[in-house]
Amino acid sequence: MAIGRTYTVDSGLQTLASTSQTCLLVGTCASTNPVDIQAIRVAIHSGSGVSYPSNGSVQVLLARASGTIGGGTSTATVNPHNAGDIAANTTWKDNSTSISATIGTILWGQVLPFTAGANWAEWVTPGAEWRVAASASVGVYLTCSSAGTATKFQIELVTAE
Repeated sequence: MAIGRTYTVDSGLQTLASTSQTCLLVGTCASTNPVDIQAIRVAIHSGSGVSYPSNGSVQVLLARASGTIGGGTSTATVNPHNAGDIAANTTWKDNSTSISATIGTILWGQVLPFTAGANWAEWVTPGAEWRVAASASVGVYLTCSSAGTATKFQIELVTAE
């Protein structure tokens, strides 16, 4: 059971207009402590100049990342739920600069319709959180069935350290 400091990790809006599997958010635990993922939220946003493919879908995977993590930008927002908590020990990167992270063991997956306003949120049963070991990495990977135009996604994770 996750007992510790709780944080919400937010990727911000990330543009994805490709059918290649793409890591949009990746976190690497400090060498001294693991992290438990308690919830995942994924949203597809609409905006200016957006075009969605007809009958399209998006596969979202939460998976352990293996090997060296490359690229990414440390601009993912990590907000503590308690204002008195220290900064998170886990380092999170978004895909503002392309992330290279090899997908490993899949922990969770969901397929969403590729349309404006589609979203999914899932809370994990207490005691069954997805644990990421110290010094290990985890990523959220998206694969679109067809490429959209200027499509934006947002990923949030609720974590405990």
